[in-house]
Order: sequence, then structure tokens, then C-alpha cells
Amino acid sequence: MKYCPLRAAVPLTIIMLSLLTMKSPLTAAPQKLSDVSKLLKTPVSKENQQQVLDYFKKRYQKEKDLTKGNHKALIEKTDDGGGFAGWFLKANPGDEVIIFAEKDRQWPMVELGDSGYFARIEKFPDFSSAHYQFGVNGKRLETSRSNRFGFESYEWAPESLKQAGVPQGKLTQMPAFKSTKQYPGTVRDWWVYVPAQYSQTGPPAKLIVFTDGGGYCHGDGNATIVLDNLIHAKKVPVSIAVFINPGVIPANGKGKSEIRNRSNEYDTCTAQYATFLDQEMLPALRQQYRISEKPEDHLICGASSGGSCAFTAAWHRTDLFQKVISFVGSFCDFRGISDYPSRKNNTIPLDQFGPWKTAHDYPGLIRKTYPPKPLKVFLQDGDNDLDNKLGNWFLNNERMAAALAYSGYDYWFVTGHGIHSSRHGKAVLPDALVWIWNSDQK
Repeated sequence: MKYCPLRAAVPLTIIMLSLLTMKSPLTAAPQKLSDVSKLLKTPVSKENQQQVLDYFKKRYQKEKDLTKGNHKALIEKTDDGGGFAGWFLKANPGDEVIIFAEKDRQWPMVELGDSGYFARIEKFPDFSSAHYQFGVNGKRLETSRSNRFGFESYEWAPESLKQAGVPQGKLTQMPAFKSTKQYPGTVRDWWVYVPAQYSQTGPPAKLIVFTDGGGYCHGDGNATIVLDNLIHAKKVPVSIAVFINPGVIPANGKGKSEIRNRSNEYDTCTAQYATFLDQEMLPALRQQYRISEKPEDHLICGASSGGSCAFTAAWHRTDLFQKVISFVGSFCDFRGISDYPSRKNNTIPLDQFGPWKTAHDYPGLIRKTYPPKPLKVFLQDGDNDLDNKLGNWFLNNERMAAALAYSGYDYWFVTGHGIHSSRHGKAVLPDALVWIWNSDQK
């Protein structure tokens, strides 16, 4: 039997000291919101509070003022489509701080020791959102009124993904366009898509205009892929698509910023944007390609303010567009409180669609306009869309759908549980395009 010498004995006191100084998984610095959420469960120890405080301070170290509440919540998505949201606010020690959200929801924040900082973490399921505001001692912070987040996980349809054997059209980025008439001084990016099936000697192509165009012609699920697949399957006619970004006014000096003209173009409910397309952008396209001159062969599509802009263009210029696709359309009241005509000095005729009108007024105008205009309209929205000072966006889309139904329009309103984004709209874009053209299909 071979002799094996024993190892030198380690004093018990050293072993105990080593165990005490080792960090266990429970006391290690948290790396994710889900970890911090466990630390905020009651009862909350001082050690837990300090770890939570360190976590949030590190992530908000670039924020200069955490008392106003206009900083964004921290978001961590989960595999089930939902996620965690983390709020952080600076107030006075001992204050009562509550997060208020629409649908009568509220979450009291946890005070982190006597630091004056407050935190809260909540888990949200897929297809949920919160448009929230901080309240301190019963008074809501005005600067936090626009805060929002949401979760949604709409999947792409097969027609939204590249498929083998399908001819691909050509997408060309055009030289930056400078407006000289309707929006002088603005410059914008734009792209033109021509399907593989287009022929100069064949029938004239249909026309599709996308507002906020850059977001619709790149990446998976974009409209060029959808059009490749649908045109190849002969589910939609051969269509040339124009993707147009809103204009910007370039910075005119050192330290100056460019001015975005999007709201001026999209939220002004007059014929101006449609006229801009007709007089400035589309002439060059008409010269280069054979495009149908019939307005029923022209579709305009967009999301949010781009969606209400699409409806505005067709409403005022039925000679130019008679088909509309609107995703999460901004049919809300964008005018300021001082922009309402006064009863005593109202010089605007009651039947005039004046510059003070906004997309919020369309349901009434649709109901009161007879005969109905020759429009075909696709609407999409989710019941987790925005709810803010401009209005409840989902309810306003419901008002639009109800008005179109009342007045006998050809329309389709697709609803879901999505948030204010174009994800659901892009997911149903294949269905929308097939439906919008189906009366023209042979």
C-alpha cells in the first residue's frame, strides 16, 4: 500500500473568513432589469436598495435632471414578446411618488433609503403598452406627459419575406430632391421601385406613393419584397412605387440644427402635400415610366402622421389619388389651444376646411360630405395606440371607420393590440395591397 502524505491543514478561521467575504449570486451587482426586479420585492433591505440605486444611477448617468420625469423608462424584452419596464425619479426624501398610466393604472414607486431616489419595475405581457406620467405628492409632472413604451410581436407573412425563384424589382435611390414651390428650402431623400415585370411597351403601371418612404423600402418585410412576391403571384397589378421622406431644411450655420418639416407637410390638412407631389415630384417619374393617368390606379400609403397625410392627399385631390392605406393614422387634434376660432370673432365660414382644421375633423367631414368621394380606404390600428393630449388614437381610428361605414365608403378596418408603430401595418401590408387592388383584378 502506497503511503500518501496529508496536505497541510488550513485553519478553520481562514475558511470562515473566506466564506464571509465571497459574494453570493444574491448579492452580486444586478445586470438586468429582471434581476433588479427581484431586489425590489418587499421587504426591501438596505443592501437591496443600494444595489438598485447603483444600477439605475449607472444607466442614467448622462441625464442631467431626473426630477422632471421626461427621461425614458428602461426596457428589457423577454422571449414571450413582453418585457420589463424600469422607472427612476429624483424627488425629496419622504415624498409619495406614483406612476400613473392610462386605463386607470398606477404603480407606487419604492423609495431607495433616504437618497431621494425612487424606483419601480413592472413586467408587461406581449401586446401591451403604457402611456405614463409621474406624480409627486398628488401632483402630476407636466414634463412627463409624453412618456410611453410598448411591446408587440407581429410576425411577417410569407409574402413579406424573400422567396426563391421570385424576380426582384429594382430599387433606385434618387438624387436628393429640393422643393422650390410648395416647400421651398426643403431637401428630401427618395427612392423609386420598378418591378421586374414592368415593360415600356406593356400596359401602364399603377402608382404607389409611400410617405416616410425610407422606412418602407429597406430590411425584411419591406414593401419592395412584398411587391416582388405579390406581382409575381399576380395578386396585385404591376406597380411602380415611390418612397418619399419628409423634407428637412438644412442647418444654415455653425452650431445650428436642421429643421424637420414633417409635421408641416403631414399634419396640415389641406391639398398642399398632394399638390407638391403632383407638381414637383411626380412629373419626372411620369416622363421616365409609363404610369396610368387614372386616379383610381393611384395609391398613397403611410403610417402615423404619414397615414393621415395619405388620407388628406386623397380627400382633397381625388383627381390624383383614389386609394388610401393608413397604418396607426394620426386622426387627432394637432392644433394648439390658442388655435381654436373664437365664438365672438369667428370669421371662418363654418363649411370651410380652414387651416385650423386637423385630421381629428375628418369623421365629421366624411359624414357631412355628399355624395361620398370616390375613395377606397384601408385602416389599421391597435388598441394599445397612443392616448395623450392630442386624443385617443385608436378611438379616433374607430371614429374614422364608423364615418366611412355610415357614408357608404368601400373600406376595411383591421384592428389588433399593437402599439403606435408600423410593425402591425407592415405585417398586414400584403393583405392590404391585395384588397386595395382586388376590384381591378381580372
